[in-house]
Amino acid sequence: MASISKRNGMWQYRVSYKDGGKYRNKTKGGFSTKREAQIAAAVIENLVGRGAKLKAGDQIFTDYFQWWYETYRKGKKSPENDRDVERAIKFAKKMFNGMAIKDIDKGTYQNALNIYAKNHSTSSVRKHHIYMRACFREAIEEDIIFKDPTFNAVTIGKVKEKKESLKYINYSDELRLVAEIVKDLRPRYISRYIILFGLATGCRFSEILGMTWDCINFKKHTARVNKTWDYQDTNDFGDTKNDASMRVISIDGKTCEILEQLKAAQTNKAVETGLRNIHNLCFVNDKMELVSNNAVNKCLKSLCAKLGIQEITCHSLRHTHASMLLYKGINIKYISRRLGHKSIITTLDTYSHIIDELQQVGNEQTMAALNSLYFSRKIGAK
Repeated sequence: MASISKRNGMWQYRVSYKDGGKYRNKTKGGFSTKREAQIAAAVIENLVGRGAKLKAGDQIFTDYFQWWYETYRKGKKSPENDRDVERAIKFAKKMFNGMAIKDIDKGTYQNALNIYAKNHSTSSVRKHHIYMRACFREAIEEDIIFKDPTFNAVTIGKVKEKKESLKYINYSDELRLVAEIVKDLRPRYISRYIILFGLATGCRFSEILGMTWDCINFKKHTARVNKTWDYQDTNDFGDTKNDASMRVISIDGKTCEILEQLKAAQTNKAVETGLRNIHNLCFVNDKMELVSNNAVNKCLKSLCAKLGIQEITCHSLRHTHASMLLYKGINIKYISRRLGHKSIITTLDTYSHIIDELQQVGNEQTMAALNSLYFSRKIGAK
């Protein structure tokens, strides 16, 4: 039952209700008229009648956000997803520090996003919004709050998206790089083998690290990609990026020969030292250890500097492989499958500028061919 009273010139209401066997009061003032206080009290009475947990709305939003993450999200997807949610919680602690979940309205929420958007990209703003919105909607489902402060929120950042630099080396430089690497191939320098395999297959770095000897078919000259190595979090095998990344790649005879030599060297080393390649990994050094992405990048940097060619990273090996296939006129659908892209659209978007360059070359070759029709014989001759 609600009681309406006037205090210090303003109207207030008090609603008494039963919560878990205990009687509680909900009081709010600051209304200009008695009618406003009555309407507000009626809303509260309606919520109580629906079984709403009025007291629950007083809990600190960031505490609830942390609980929601640990209960519903943590460890359910990828480690990267966990990091995204944790970054959103950190943002919430900065912007909504000490605020009760019921006190965050649309204006407060949008203002927090606007402040963040000034120095961040749209994708970064949206990531925070996605996880906070999911948390607020869970609170609505639990009758903790009754309006969604994230509804129709604008998530446009002011900073342009950082596009991955599509670095690659041309075919002639690739040939020089390969020639330099094979001059000194020893298992202790496993980075060199990784670079060669990356150039030959276009595999992602995590896929290369996760390659095991049972996935290499020396007779058929193929490599099966069915797992990765999670070198950032678990230091163990992980899933491929998507279902399309599960694939079998054909490899050339010389690469197969080099891999056979590497496998034999690892076997001999194991006999000599007693060291075991416990995971049967292809690309471990003579200590049966994997190397870091940073180590491979340093090796690449050194080789590129020695040859006087453009400096590239380990991921650039994938782009170099793709660009080589494109320049050789290989079918784009085949390239997409070989790279393990989920859709051919991904391949087209990633390598659009290379395709545009090839189209220009194609136009010039077409015009040259058409012109040759006239100049290969005397015009007007029968």
